[in-house]
Amino acid sequence: MLQTLDSNLLDSKYLEESLGSFHNATGLHIEAINNAGVTFSVPGNFERSEFCRYIRSQPEGERKCQDSYKRASLEAAKWEEPYFFRCHAGLVIWAVPIMIRGVSMGSIICGQVLMWEPDHFFFQELKNLNVGIENFERLKSMACKLEVISPSRSQAAADMLFVVVNHMVKRNINSLEEIDATRLQQQQIRREIEERKRQNLPDLSDYDDYLKKERKFLRYIRLGDRTRANQTLQSLLTDLHTKTVGDLETVKARILELATLTSRAAVEGGGNAERIMKLLKDFDKEMEGFERVEKCFYKVQRIVETFLESIFTLADKKHIAIVKNARDFIMENYALPLTVTDVAQHLFVSSSHLSRLFREELDCTINDYLTRVRVEQAVEIMKRPEFSVAQVSKAVGFQNQSYFSKVFRKYIGVTPLTYKNSLY
Repeated sequence: MLQTLDSNLLDSKYLEESLGSFHNATGLHIEAINNAGVTFSVPGNFERSEFCRYIRSQPEGERKCQDSYKRASLEAAKWEEPYFFRCHAGLVIWAVPIMIRGVSMGSIICGQVLMWEPDHFFFQELKNLNVGIENFERLKSMACKLEVISPSRSQAAADMLFVVVNHMVKRNINSLEEIDATRLQQQQIRREIEERKRQNLPDLSDYDDYLKKERKFLRYIRLGDRTRANQTLQSLLTDLHTKTVGDLETVKARILELATLTSRAAVEGGGNAERIMKLLKDFDKEMEGFERVEKCFYKVQRIVETFLESIFTLADKKHIAIVKNARDFIMENYALPLTVTDVAQHLFVSSSHLSRLFREELDCTINDYLTRVRVEQAVEIMKRPEFSVAQVSKAVGFQNQSYFSKVFRKYIGVTPLTYKNSLY
């Protein structure tokens, strides 16, 4: 893992760009190393100083430099902050740890400078540190060319680099979480496909079943039913996976369509229209750059989750719980002759307080929501030919068929009988 750190755990292009910008801004040498002290990235292929190149060219020079880096990286990881040290050859260097999920992945090495002008005492120490150098006078002349920077500038550069590295790590953690989520999603799709095969379910031959499932999904969105919405979305994505056979352009078209329909359903469910439309616009733009089907699937799941959250954009967590519990209670008992008082008593709150929360946070009354649930359930039951309109009306909690027809037409646009006849 250490040898492939740059390609497997960090975005190498972004790493090069970030470290390269730091080098250009400070003029300081910089390189990325793994925990063994081995360099895996030098941005822009900037050369080490002449002094360092000469030291590394000596017998055992490369190994000694790696050992110095290795020790520095371990110390930086231990303290989780920049670690200043002098390398075995006498130069001032600092290591900034790369910590991902609490685990050290190496360090960014910077410096290879002096903090004071070379003098007699420095050259004496330099000679003692580099016993065995073939041509010390040459090394001495190289040392005189090294940059001398103040302790305050060194600390400022280390602090700046620490911020840069933390930004890279945060960005990388987000990428890792996305990879994990995408992998989990792929596993879920495979499991569902295997389960369908085990049950000898027919393959999706056309989009009829898909569109029926899509309508059910949108109904769950409008009702704010997060659990069923997510379950149905996963099934929809499995259908798309099998139907499109991985054709990226077709998947993109269906995903964009699904996101648009979901956004409208979320607004109908009580979400903030302005915020949802902005989210949809950003999503549409982001989709243009996707080059993998898995990425499309992952992102649509995230946008759906965001839409669902927008339905519950309440500031007070207690209010969130009350409204959510009220909606759950209505979903489970819509067939009963429910009243606002029934719902409020179940939650041990006053009817006026519960009604105010619904109006303020969901922009509808409790009765409005109850009616919406009943109509949505009626649409589902009507798909079963053995139920008459009268039976459907009673099954979803309407005691008066005439009133049911009036409400149904208001929400769906046609009478229950017309809608039912259109299904067969």
